[in-house]
Amino acid sequence: MRQERPIIILVVVSGLLFLIHQYVQLVIQLNIAFLDNYLDPVVLMPLILYALLWERRLILRNRNSVLSYTDILGYFLIMVLIGEVLFPVISNTFTADYWDIPAYAFGTLSYVLARKVSKVRKLKDYKSLPREYLENK
Repeated sequence: MRQERPIIILVVVSGLLFLIHQYVQLVIQLNIAFLDNYLDPVVLMPLILYALLWERRLILRNRNSVLSYTDILGYFLIMVLIGEVLFPVISNTFTADYWDIPAYAFGTLSYVLARKVSKVRKLKDYKSLPREYLENK
């Protein structure tokens, strides 16, 4: 769990940004156009990807399970199709904004980068183990 700290920090920050933005937008009624349009897709992807990973770990009972890059790309494409194609077709309250796609991509890349940092931390922790411990494994 300690190695996943960068991912958990990203998820917590994403969740807090989402909640703060909703409060500012809906309760205080302060509208900042750029944030209103693009913050939600950015913070959505780390939240969705970690929730899917958590679900997979829970169902498969494998705490070491990770999402492959193919899985991550697939979930990115699914979110783009749902958010930018399906929802606007089935409801007039949704608008297809193709500038959301780079926002989804940015959120996805932030998750991938946080995961890479986690892997680097894991390797550093592994290399710092005493040689005797590694030889007995």
